[in-house]
Amino acid sequence: MNVLLINPPFYFPKFIYGAIPLLLGQLKGNNIQADALDLNYEFFYDILSSEYLNKTIKELKNLYFFNKYFNNIKIPNFNDKYCLSQEQIKKQNKLIKSFIFNKKEKIENIINNAQTIFRLMSANYNENHFKIFYIALSLAFLPYYPSKINMPSVVEPYWSESNSLYSFTYEDLINRCSNTKRNIYVKYFKNKIKKLNLKQYNVIGITIPFNECLYPALTLGKILKEVTNAKVIIGGVQVNLIKESFINHPDMFGKYFDALMTGEGEKAIVEYIRYVEGKIPIENISGLIYKKNNKIHQNKIEFINDITSVKLPSYDGIKLENYYKPHIRLEFSKGCYWGKCSFCYTSKQKRYHVINPVKAVDMVETLMKKYNINRFTILDDALNPNFAEKFADEIIKRQLKINYNCFFRFDSSLTFEKLIKLKESGLNGIFFGVESASERILKLMNKNIDIKTAEKMLKDSYNAGIVNSVAFILNFPTETEEDLLKTINFIKRNRAYISNFNINCFEFLKNSPILNFKDDLGITNIQDKEEFSYKLSFEAPGISRKETMKIFKENNIL
Repeated sequence: MNVLLINPPFYFPKFIYGAIPLLLGQLKGNNIQADALDLNYEFFYDILSSEYLNKTIKELKNLYFFNKYFNNIKIPNFNDKYCLSQEQIKKQNKLIKSFIFNKKEKIENIINNAQTIFRLMSANYNENHFKIFYIALSLAFLPYYPSKINMPSVVEPYWSESNSLYSFTYEDLINRCSNTKRNIYVKYFKNKIKKLNLKQYNVIGITIPFNECLYPALTLGKILKEVTNAKVIIGGVQVNLIKESFINHPDMFGKYFDALMTGEGEKAIVEYIRYVEGKIPIENISGLIYKKNNKIHQNKIEFINDITSVKLPSYDGIKLENYYKPHIRLEFSKGCYWGKCSFCYTSKQKRYHVINPVKAVDMVETLMKKYNINRFTILDDALNPNFAEKFADEIIKRQLKINYNCFFRFDSSLTFEKLIKLKESGLNGIFFGVESASERILKLMNKNIDIKTAEKMLKDSYNAGIVNSVAFILNFPTETEEDLLKTINFIKRNRAYISNFNINCFEFLKNSPILNFKDDLGITNIQDKEEFSYKLSFEAPGISRKETMKIFKENNIL
């Protein structure tokens, strides 16, 4: 049995997504032959090579000369929404001309240096590198116009690809996966599968961590089903959010994938391999969604309560040096010790299981020695302060020299003295989710955060020498301008103690527990307009996004 786990495009590869090494560790820990492939990183590296970009230049020149006088192209049929209009063709021509004919020397310089710049971004992530990277990536995608890259800034974490011809409806998604003229991944994946000899694998698993990865992952799954004999399974956060959409389209099973993995993959991935080996029935695989006798079946999710049964993540074969500030990503608990936030998917699980702090340090020390990496990110939804203190005590006791980041709630038990100890143990950065500085909105969110405590903790952690990152959710239902100004004033008062902050607008996630509170929040007209999107459209009272952004800009926050 030979298994391959794939991390697909598209997001900037600062790191390999944590699910891949975690699942790889479970397979290897159960004596199953397995490999990991970060196809996201490979994709960036390959399309930014001078060879690929020079081929793109030739292709664009042909497109320009063919399209210039609307010769040798299909005249748009405006009943076909996947065909470029004449205006879109003219715009594409203008972009091609600007890229290739007006910036010849600049483009040649970018082509010759793009791949090197991409690698340098891992070590020195600066604005100049970003600009070159953005131009090169835009060039690579230009033949597939109106597909384009959205990268607002060097620090923006949510870079993505968009295409005005497509939405996340079933029809658009299926068309997009097969459209060689609009989908950069079709030709790329076919060549990559051949080059890497992926036909050697019996089972191939693909994770879908972000919505931006959905159509590349399904494109890949479709091609793998066509050119290999492997069982193809897909899983990840997005699959859990939109699993009903897949269930409603049984024709996708067997064509794009063989099964969906929902719930906690650490358990299910091993069980699936045992099924393929003929050792257990398919009905015994936790959370598996599959097609049998022309019907879709959904197995019950069995959550992992004994976290000590989870094997160490494996980074074997993964080149950590490829990534920006290479680090190992760890999880010490299942669920969240607070677990009551009205908008959070984790709140539905109603559980919290955490490993013994000494065992947690054993994990850190083992991985540190094995991979010669001393930088870690702890992925727990919110680290329990009591656990954190004991974890820090053990790190200090063993005199381990590590650098780690984690997520904390604004919990008053996380005192200045504890923060000093955490810093001594190697804690470098904390990510806090304050969401709002309005007591009324916080109550609706069920965050149980006291604003004065939050301000004190920001100041304390800053004075302890810890880097603070803070996240906010704007436009929560019923939010008023008064609520918004409280958040803005909170940022202004505490900006000296905040290294960076993430501003997000509220999104109604599918399967979110906020469905239970929709009447209290005045949420109406809930619609699933794009069934393969992770969010629902809705109407709710409160200040508009447009007005929110205007107020933020007026206050020099954005």
